[in-house]
Amino acid sequence: MSIESELAQKVADITAPNLKYYRYALIGALIVLLILGGAIYYGYQKHTAQAAQLQQAVVLTEQQAQDINVLQNELKLSKQNAEMLAAAVAEAKAGQRQPEARYIVQAPTVQKAAEKVAEQINQQDKSLPPLALKKTDRTLVVPNQQKTPESNWDVGVFKVNNYRNWEWSAGYGQHRGEGYIAMGLQRNYSKDKAIEVEAHQDTGSIKKNVGWEVKAVWKTDKLLYFF
Repeated sequence: MSIESELAQKVADITAPNLKYYRYALIGALIVLLILGGAIYYGYQKHTAQAAQLQQAVVLTEQQAQDINVLQNELKLSKQNAEMLAAAVAEAKAGQRQPEARYIVQAPTVQKAAEKVAEQINQQDKSLPPLALKKTDRTLVVPNQQKTPESNWDVGVFKVNNYRNWEWSAGYGQHRGEGYIAMGLQRNYSKDKAIEVEAHQDTGSIKKNVGWEVKAVWKTDKLLYFF
């Protein structure tokens, strides 16, 4: 056997086990990716189904709609969101504010009137105004039992968009030509105020910290009150 043949055989003997190892590693990695992708897809579908279920209109009495524990249990709200919604219902009852939508409904009972409105909302009945059909985190239907004449019931609709207690963020930026990864954590301690902490890590070495920030955050409906 020539020297070239011997060298070729030795190279083949060395690379064959390595190629076999890499092939198995690649197959294993693909299997893990498929399992992870399936888990993510399942989790997303489950989350979407739960969110859609929670967006269905729910009927509560005035008393229930002002009870924080009932709101937390029935609408799956955090304590802060439940407190804000209970306050809004109480203000509407006292005449200090209006619900997002209001109807005078003919029905045998006040409960039937509220259930009729909730059913129309859940079926996306186009005879209702767009505001009542607007997609939000929660929709609460509350009949007014004190100010309604017989068979003509006053029904209020409250549209609720929850604020989240925590916000996570990640991104990429550059400073003086150097890239960094930005990771942020924000704690919302009220509907319009928050504290944000941000860390910048060097892309070349994840152990090297480029910088950090701590910011107070104010949330407004308009930018600079113009748009």
